[in-house]
Amino acid sequence: MGDTFQSVAVAILAVLPGALYTWAFEREAGSWGVSFSDRALRFLGASALFHATFAAGTYEAYREFVVSHKLSRGSALPWWTWLLVLLYVAVPVAGGYAVGAATKRRERWATLFTGPSPAPRAYDYLFSTRDLAGWVRIRLNDGGGWVLGVWGAESGGGLVSYASGYPEAEEVFLADTAEADSAGNFLLDADGEVQMRGVAALIRLDQTAYLEFIEG
Repeated sequence: MGDTFQSVAVAILAVLPGALYTWAFEREAGSWGVSFSDRALRFLGASALFHATFAAGTYEAYREFVVSHKLSRGSALPWWTWLLVLLYVAVPVAGGYAVGAATKRRERWATLFTGPSPAPRAYDYLFSTRDLAGWVRIRLNDGGGWVLGVWGAESGGGLVSYASGYPEAEEVFLADTAEADSAGNFLLDADGEVQMRGVAALIRLDQTAYLEFIEG
């Protein structure tokens, strides 16, 4: 029983850094690759990287506390060992958060960890960018007309435009929409300002024949 428990504990500790990294990354960038095989490969690879980085320190800790039988005898541990335990959790979480945030900002260095095309769909690539701001122009299927929605700004009711992420169905929530003519152009008031409708819209991608993003 003891050997079985130790084996399970070692296995958990071996993959824990990668699992924490993956959790923090997906919390920022989204669940890109949520199948079991994708997630397993991601956190196993991350665990291998973390363990390779700290291999020398891990070996020294093994010699100091395991080979010497200090753990088996229940000897008191130095205070700094508890700091190492915290770092064992904090470093992977911080790493996952940093890479996930950089991925959303499309910083080039993040591709060293995610590859050149981390987003699973073009839809996710467009709407996952954190600082994206402008207008979304949508033509609905079957002659349903045009929708002009604001993106990246808060509406008067405190709502913010939002897009669903992988693997959920593609849906775009537009916090406010503008008046549009039959050609999908903005309608302006007497002062030359865009006429806002004060109406939010929730649109599924399968309802659209055309989607355009207008920056600014």
